[in-house]
Amino acid sequence: MKKILVLTMMFLMLVNVNNANAQSQIEIVVDGEGVSFTDAVPFIDENNRTLVPLRTVGEAMGLTVNWDPKEGAVFTKKYTWENSPMHDDLDEDGINDAYLGLEKVIFKIGENKALYEESWYDKGNSPNENFPVSGGIGEIQMDTTAVIKDSRTYAPVRYLAEIFRYDVGWESNTVMLNYMYPLDKLGIQIEQVACWKDYQGWFLIVDDGSDISSIDILSVSVNKDLSEYSMLTEDEKKEVEGAGLDFGSYRTGFTVHKSIETGKYYNYKVKILVTMKDGTNKFGFADIYLYFDGQGGFI
Repeated sequence: MKKILVLTMMFLMLVNVNNANAQSQIEIVVDGEGVSFTDAVPFIDENNRTLVPLRTVGEAMGLTVNWDPKEGAVFTKKYTWENSPMHDDLDEDGINDAYLGLEKVIFKIGENKALYEESWYDKGNSPNENFPVSGGIGEIQMDTTAVIKDSRTYAPVRYLAEIFRYDVGWESNTVMLNYMYPLDKLGIQIEQVACWKDYQGWFLIVDDGSDISSIDILSVSVNKDLSEYSMLTEDEKKEVEGAGLDFGSYRTGFTVHKSIETGKYYNYKVKILVTMKDGTNKFGFADIYLYFDGQGGFI
């Protein structure tokens, strides 16, 4: 019995050492650049979630990071009209006149939720000088909590990244964070070309002289559930060309195989990978809102 106990204890010690080594080897890469950690490193918590030192990763993402004793760890990002990820037509005259100028996320220690705040501004106005014309506050539920460890604030990397439009992926022990550009920032237009009860289709279009070499769909979700899709085939591309339709110097398309119901709204989130002519890659996303009135057809 004593021999078995000793062997068991040795095994458990070995497992703990291996787990510690695995955690110490977790790396974070933001847009292809490795994040350098000095006195604080990422670790996996009891809920199997990767927690990261917030300040280090937040600053690598271009965020302003502050600590508020009452609120917690506060992340902010300010935008101008030119670099804002979202624009809107508030007066509904067909021309965008407002932009997302400020985003704020707060992680409270010991809580499994983050607070999100956004502010919208008139075109030509700066978040530094004017009151917002619109905005909102919401909560983001998490499946683990923000904690203090070694006098550093840690929180789940996925929530922080996805709030600020970063795609999160794993490669071995490396967390890959890639910024997802709105399609218009990549010079891509998206046009719906079909809407049927069992499938919906879109074209992705670029202008003549674009530096884009190819566009691939990474994933499509409908109302937060992953959905099946297929890319436009070469034969289908030829059919489009034969119809004499002008869709720019390069275009592709995709079909979402989703059954939709009359009288309901649907939110399609599309993640894409763009390969440039110089061989570099960029990630993009499209947020599509669709109301199906039952009158299906080609658009």
